[in-house]
Amino acid sequence: MANESGTRANPVFRWAIIEGNRLTVAGLLLGGILGLLCVLLVTNLFPREPGEPLYLLLSAFLGGNLTLITVVIAINQLVFSRELGSPGNLEQRTRNAVEYRNEVQSVMDREVSPVMPGAFLRVLHENLGNRAQRLRESSTDAASDELAAEFDDLAGALRRDVRTVTKALDTPAADEEIFGAIAATLGTTQAEQLYELSRIETEYADRLSESQRELVESIREHLLHIDVARKYFRTVYITKELSFLSRILLFVGLPAQFLTAATLAVYDLAAIEALPATAIVGATLVALVACFAPLAILASFVLRLSWVAQRNATVMPFAASETDYTL
Repeated sequence: MANESGTRANPVFRWAIIEGNRLTVAGLLLGGILGLLCVLLVTNLFPREPGEPLYLLLSAFLGGNLTLITVVIAINQLVFSRELGSPGNLEQRTRNAVEYRNEVQSVMDREVSPVMPGAFLRVLHENLGNRAQRLRESSTDAASDELAAEFDDLAGALRRDVRTVTKALDTPAADEEIFGAIAATLGTTQAEQLYELSRIETEYADRLSESQRELVESIREHLLHIDVARKYFRTVYITKELSFLSRILLFVGLPAQFLTAATLAVYDLAAIEALPATAIVGATLVALVACFAPLAILASFVLRLSWVAQRNATVMPFAASETDYTL
């Protein structure tokens, strides 16, 4: 069922964690850091000339950022290692993917399934919505009002999820970008719906017609296919995101390290005292913002990666409560 999480209630939080461009989020973080440093400067809490505290701070950033960049790149290499394998392993993985696609295609209302993640999930959800509607319509011939109410509640929950996902996917970006497909399904979970299907089958076993049993089984298969697709797209997304993060960290981290090292070298020169105070303060602010740049980029990417991992940690038919993880 749809999960009314904090990201849906707070659009700012949702943009910062999920929807916003990661480089834009990192830029806003750096802008906030620059603003805070300017406030400290105005209130005379920021040094206006070179000194040992600033020298030690920049030295710590120089070593810390170097360690950060190397660690992230090492993590990225671990992710890439799962993409390597012998021809036999690679062939088996490909065959498994083709087999899964054929299984999904066999239950779809079309001969060929789409290849883009968003379109693939949209078709699966549209088929699920059609079968949910057919299940609801079959309840008019149900043996009791109680069973009809059960079918109506289940079909309503399924169709609400379908509307939520198809609405989120109803943009060209969501249709083409793999994260768009993941974000569209972050607010849905099929574990409870699978439980309801099994419960209805068990409690009303003697009242279900053959066509209703087939519909229940078809809905179950659709829910399982949707969950597998979402997990697979999440794996691909994390691999792509970590590789992009490593490249951005190198592009930003190396110039930042060079600027920090140059600032430290200049601080040791006696001629720096002859420079205007405004130039020294400005150069120091730029150097400090550059020091925070790799951290800001890492934070913006990890926020979304960790959120996606948290919301997709469980594997059906099990479900986990989100009440302990509200941030």
